[in-house]
Amino acid sequence: MATLSILNQAKGPLPISANFSAPSDGPACFVLSGSVWSGTANQTIGVTLELDGKAIGSAVIFSNAASTHRAVVPSFIPVTLTFGSHKLTLVPLNAATTSDANDPFDVVLLY
Repeated sequence: MATLSILNQAKGPLPISANFSAPSDGPACFVLSGSVWSGTANQTIGVTLELDGKAIGSAVIFSNAASTHRAVVPSFIPVTLTFGSHKLTLVPLNAATTSDANDPFDVVLLY
């Protein structure tokens, strides 16, 4: 299995976008990780991955404390790509999710 690093420790805040050229048109998998925080306690927070403008998956965490950076649980998101150029965008999961320059994000394509 080969890998393509699309985002490597990309600093927030969200949204973050990157263009990439798909190396395969077969089954593949995005691995999404990063960190986020919320100004309010007891919130489900996270990051959503959009491919060509469509949400295809997310990585989340429940945060008991307010104003504490939390690593999201890494998510493996299956996808079948087409050859050619694509746009990947990371956006906040919901209105409770905040990110800043202290939040790094990684997206790796396994194919």
